[in-house]
Amino acid sequence: MRMAAAGSGSDSSYGYFVGGSDGVIADRITFSTGVTSANTVSNLSLARGKLAGLSDGSTYGYFAGGMTGSSGPPYNTVDRITFSTGATAAHAALSQARYFLTGLSDGSTYGYFAGGSTGNVVATADRVTFSTSAIAANAVSNLSAARYVLTGLSDGSTYGYFAGGVISSGAKVNTADRITFSTGVTAANAVSNLSVAKYGTAGLSDGSTYGYFAGGVTGSSNIIVNTADRITFSTGATAANTVSNLSQVGYGLAGLSDGSTYGYFSGYGVFTDRITFSTGATAANTVSNLSQARNFLAGLSDASV
Repeated sequence: MRMAAAGSGSDSSYGYFVGGSDGVIADRITFSTGVTSANTVSNLSLARGKLAGLSDGSTYGYFAGGMTGSSGPPYNTVDRITFSTGATAAHAALSQARYFLTGLSDGSTYGYFAGGSTGNVVATADRVTFSTSAIAANAVSNLSAARYVLTGLSDGSTYGYFAGGVISSGAKVNTADRITFSTGVTAANAVSNLSVAKYGTAGLSDGSTYGYFAGGVTGSSNIIVNTADRITFSTGATAANTVSNLSQVGYGLAGLSDGSTYGYFSGYGVFTDRITFSTGATAANTVSNLSQARNFLAGLSDASV
């Protein structure tokens, strides 16, 4: 989801966790120190949770959709954050109002918001053209099946992956769709399926080698888990990776990455876990904790993924 020479992270400085639990609040994490604190200039224009984020990796990030409360209505609002100032402001609109969607980016040209619910579960994909910041429906990028509370991540150059979630029947799925950035076409990619059907996971990527899906809710009795799956970008294969498990169970978290060294999973309270890309190991990192407890927030960074 961002840009700074994929995998190098040399120009990355900050990540942002915004919204969630119906708030406008934005926290900013400084990658050089790992410290997270409230950053009011980055607050949303409209209080909401269940939104999605993506970034062009150099200039702007986008926070889209969501809703306030448990009964809506859903929003089509898109806020744009300017990385040079950290300031967030209302910018544009999705093609349809929806919540529990997800976002990812190729790190240079386009970003995609996919899935979600309007009140009915949808497969819709909107595409953000980074050169103009224009947002429009892009049917060729639609999911293979309508679902919501899904998770997106990207290798920053070639493919993005939309995984897990809930379909219109209410069933949890492990389905992974892959979007090919050169064409914008999305299709089911079974080798990338999650190890178990679940929803409400957080996703992030190191921008070159691996991506991680962590936490979520699974099973017929809705068990909240700490488990993590790792996707290997060279093959597209996803498998459980216990060393990357969260330090505690959680769902509705957000993930973001500095694009080279660390990624961060935050939410389900204030807790933040940090994953070290060189080892894949995840551990609690209290200096990165959120300024206030919340979940179903959105995360993005000025890095390449």
